[in-house]
Amino acid sequence: MPKLIPSKKFLDDAEKFRSNAAIRKKIAKTLVLIENNPLHPGLNLERIVNDPTAWSVRVDKRYRVSLEPLGFLPSGNPDWSAGILLLRILGHDDLYKMPR
Repeated sequence: MPKLIPSKKFLDDAEKFRSNAAIRKKIAKTLVLIENNPLHPGLNLERIVNDPTAWSVRVDKRYRVSLEPLGFLPSGNPDWSAGILLLRILGHDDLYKMPR
C-alpha cells in the first residue's frame, strides 16, 4: 500500500469542500481506493498529457484528483507501491489545465 502525501494545494482544495458532505464522502472513498489499489478500474487512472509525471483519478463526473507517483521502476513506469503525492482536487477541465 502506497503512502499518500498531500501537497499544500491539495489540502487547500480539500478545505473548499468542508461544507459539502456528499463530495467529502466521495473524496474519502477515492483516497481509500488509491491507497488500497491505485490501479483500481473505478478510479479511471489517466496520464495528464501536459505534465510529464502527473496522473489523474476520478472522484465523480465533475471532480478529479491529480497525483504524482514518487517512485519509478527500472523500465520507467510508475511504481504505484511507492509513495503518492496528492497534487490537487479540481473540476475536470481545470485540473487538466493546471494539475499542480
